[in-house]
Amino acid sequence: MIKTLSNENAAAIMAATQPRLSEARLVDEYGETVYKFCRSITRTKDDADDLFQDTFLKAFSQMSKIEKAENHRSFLLSTAAFLWKSQHRKYARHNRIAPEVEINETTDISIVSGSMEDDFMTKEEQRIVRDLVDALPAKLKIPIVMYYTNELCIADISALLKLPEGTIKSRLHKARTIIKKGLV
Repeated sequence: MIKTLSNENAAAIMAATQPRLSEARLVDEYGETVYKFCRSITRTKDDADDLFQDTFLKAFSQMSKIEKAENHRSFLLSTAAFLWKSQHRKYARHNRIAPEVEINETTDISIVSGSMEDDFMTKEEQRIVRDLVDALPAKLKIPIVMYYTNELCIADISALLKLPEGTIKSRLHKARTIIKKGLV
């Protein structure tokens, strides 16, 4: 006599046989990707470090949701994006009440190859693009960073941000247009 398993029993057996996702494994597998994303949407290394830490603290408190998620990387990136938006809103509110004065740090230009002038121009172009991306509103900045820095496809960004693909395409187009105008 052959016994058939119900869907619930089959799911329970599958869950019991698969290795449990641990916090250490989560950081080992996705830490570099999440940090790269955090670094690309924040202005400073310290802010990126804080966002990275907050992202994983939030993720650790929601391990059951992560284990159920099909794509752990997407879950972590969307968590980082939503935490950044929240922090950005708080900062903007605070900045309206008590604006901060920005202190410019001098940057060290290292010569990698070619002439010093070429290196300077390349670094200057990168700085201008980075400043233009940083100046974008959050709803345009996050999709453009996810698309170009994290190399996510439009469908993945759409799923992460819980927005239609058409909206993501529109925001990418608007962001590119603003950046192109800033480069001219």
